[in-house]
Amino acid sequence: MESLRVETITFGTLQARLLAVVKNRIQNGEFTERGLARIVGISQPQMHNVLKGARTLQMDLADKIMAKLGLTATHLFEPAELEFGRLLARDQNWQAQDNRRHGIRDEQERLRSIRKPATAGTSFRRSQKTG
Repeated sequence: MESLRVETITFGTLQARLLAVVKNRIQNGEFTERGLARIVGISQPQMHNVLKGARTLQMDLADKIMAKLGLTATHLFEPAELEFGRLLARDQNWQAQDNRRHGIRDEQERLRSIRKPATAGTSFRRSQKTG
């Protein structure tokens, strides 16, 4: 796969990016804190505290904000991150196709086939004690 440098994306990173998007839209005059709070169904002081970092952005509130603003998780990723994901998915798809071509049903079976020692022509049996 091509080499793209992409940092690990955490939920915290996505939360911070969502807050940045919201703050930017407020600064651009698309809506006010009060208006956004009303749309989302929370109080203006609660919205203010979330935007200023005094309160943590909870997942259910993040979901409401994203739904009301027409955002998806994809909107929170950088173009290079999306490209990396696309390339990774393509690579995994090719690997799955290759596995099917060779009769390998899943990743665990593929790993077992790689790790299996070469035993052609060799028989390993436990010796039985007689007597």
